[in-house]
Amino acid sequence: MEQIGNILSKFLYELGIEKPIMKYRALRMWPEIVGERISKVTEAKGLTDGKMFVKVQNDSWRNEITFYKQEIIQKINREVGSKIVKDIILI
Repeated sequence: MEQIGNILSKFLYELGIEKPIMKYRALRMWPEIVGERISKVTEAKGLTDGKMFVKVQNDSWRNEITFYKQEIIQKINREVGSKIVKDIILI
């Protein structure tokens, strides 16, 4: 017997809304992934063509977050279950 999660994934795929839902989840999960300290000074604004656009409060934070980009990308993709984020663009 097939699990409900697999059935739901197939249904969302057939409707063509699987990727938009994954994008929404990735953006919504930003505060949880980066933690309270970074989420206070950033905001995930959008996700297009594998690029997540994140507004950063100032240059100091932008420089610090640059060092963690690959780790953050891996965490987001692992949580979403797909390689939906390929890069993070800090704006």
